[in-house]
Amino acid sequence: MIHRVWRETRGGISVIVALSLVVLLGAAAIVIDVGAMYAERAELQNGSDAAALAIAQNCAAGSCGSPSTTAQTFANSNAKDSAANVASIAFPTTASVRVQLSTRDGTSGAGALALSLAPLLGVDSETVSATSTAAWGSPAGGPAILPLAFAPCVFNLSGGRQVIETHGNTSGTNCTSTSPSGATLPGGFSWLSGSTGTTCSANLTINTWVPSSPGASVPSACSSILVPSLVGETVLLPIYGDKTGTGSGASYRLTGWAAFRIYGWRFPSNDMNNNTAAGPKCVGNCNGIIGEFVRFASLDEGFTLGGPNMGATVVSLTE
Repeated sequence: MIHRVWRETRGGISVIVALSLVVLLGAAAIVIDVGAMYAERAELQNGSDAAALAIAQNCAAGSCGSPSTTAQTFANSNAKDSAANVASIAFPTTASVRVQLSTRDGTSGAGALALSLAPLLGVDSETVSATSTAAWGSPAGGPAILPLAFAPCVFNLSGGRQVIETHGNTSGTNCTSTSPSGATLPGGFSWLSGSTGTTCSANLTINTWVPSSPGASVPSACSSILVPSLVGETVLLPIYGDKTGTGSGASYRLTGWAAFRIYGWRFPSNDMNNNTAAGPKCVGNCNGIIGEFVRFASLDEGFTLGGPNMGATVVSLTE
């Protein structure tokens, strides 16, 4: 009797094992193939982000160039098999671009991802895609690595290399202008109150009043920023358009952001005059910064858009 029962149940166990295998294969397909799809989408997302930012940066510089070529280059460079399909490129607004990438097999050229175990369930391949949108424009607010504000009369995109001295110098930067409220705006620049404390940078926004940090000396928190490696770097710095008060009671109304390429500086106890470079230098009683205003597109995501066009542009992902 025992032998007969065992013989009759062997067929049932086979059925259970067969059904279990189907479930196990389905689970394996989910783990392996869905994981591969997630990895593929991550590559495509990196590629679409990079492509959108690159196209936006080109457009911000004045020429969008060949968006399709740019997108394809960055799409391929972010794929493990060096291949991805640029499905579409669109410009939703005059200052934004949307890039969509989809799967392309680097060996076969197929436009779908070949799956490993899912074909056992009747699914041979799957198409994966990713979309990114980048925008560009003039900055309205963001982090100033060096919290100082330039006078409007020293701002000159075509002026080349120049020395811009701090307010109150015995020599002083030779320029003045008049604000909308009638106040006389001295040339040069002023350290802002954001430069005090333990950190040098400050988050600043146009159309706001910012107290000054008077004196020619570098604020203690900024000494670690003014180092030789800063020479040749371009930073975004605010321009002011109005002021009130004097000395420690002075405040400046910020009106825009400009890009300034730094070549050197001279302050008490902190001198990097870059004497090997041609052009004007800060010597004698001069305390100031050496450099030039340039057109520049920044990828710093800490900035918001909406300021006046003063040569500086910010590029960022919006979705």
